Amino acid sequence: MLDSKRPYAFLREREPNKGVPGKTEIVDVTTVFLTASRCPIGCTMCDLHRNTLDTPTSPGAIPEQIRFAQQQLGPSDWVKLYNSGNFFDPASIPPIDYESIGELCRKYERIIIENHPRFGLRRHIDFRDTLSGRLEVAVGLETIQPGVLNRIGKQMTRDDFDRYAARLRRDGIDLRVFLIAGAPGLTIREATRWMRLSIRHAVYQGARHISLIPARVGHGWAGMGGQLTEFRLHDLVDLFAASIGDLSQDACLSVDLWNINREVLGDADRDLLDRFETAILRQDTTAL
Repeated sequence: MLDSKRPYAFLREREPNKGVPGKTEIVDVTTVFLTASRCPIGCTMCDLHRNTLDTPTSPGAIPEQIRFAQQQLGPSDWVKLYNSGNFFDPASIPPIDYESIGELCRKYERIIIENHPRFGLRRHIDFRDTLSGRLEVAVGLETIQPGVLNRIGKQMTRDDFDRYAARLRRDGIDLRVFLIAGAPGLTIREATRWMRLSIRHAVYQGARHISLIPARVGHGWAGMGGQLTEFRLHDLVDLFAASIGDLSQDACLSVDLWNINREVLGDADRDLLDRFETAILRQDTTAL
């Protein structure tokens, strides 16, 4: 049962950062999964709607959720505030709470939120100006494959993404990009090719961090979830190793490994998973 006064999850994690171009540091991150109203976009591959409210988020609820997570987790370098949708959707994050959220985030060097290009261009500046740290917006580009982007109901074209990325740069806001590894009907080879092209496009548009997320059934992919590309651990390692050289000096590449069950892996694959996690944090494929 969701509680509008509590985040539905929160955790501490580490991730890479090229604070000095070409040199990787590892930062400590507080990640808060906020309980907020449901995203109106309704992408067919998304399963985040399971943890959302059917009504607009009440003013004051989001700051209370952040405060609760901070009390449980303690200090960190950065914070991610993910609301299963769009931070600048006023039904999800009430703008009246921006000042309170900004005050709670003053201790962080970087504040990472998620948003769709359709929401709140004018509100970006309002929120940015409440912060003492650097604002970063995570955008689900998913892929630059036009057929897939259309089928998932993203309500965004590649050109829309490009214009949004340019707006963020102009406003002094950093860009993080989510990409989906795999889609219905694609072979591993085809999916890998489109992932590499999508990574290069995200880099060209100024992404500071690119996160690869293996496709999962989610909202059903419009009835095609059974045809999903299955990226295994070795496939993800190969994709990461092939793509790391495509990054700019200040961009990082990570891979979402949450769905890999360590308990069912053999010894060799467990060892590979450990080395892969280290490679991601160090942005270095030497150990692979």
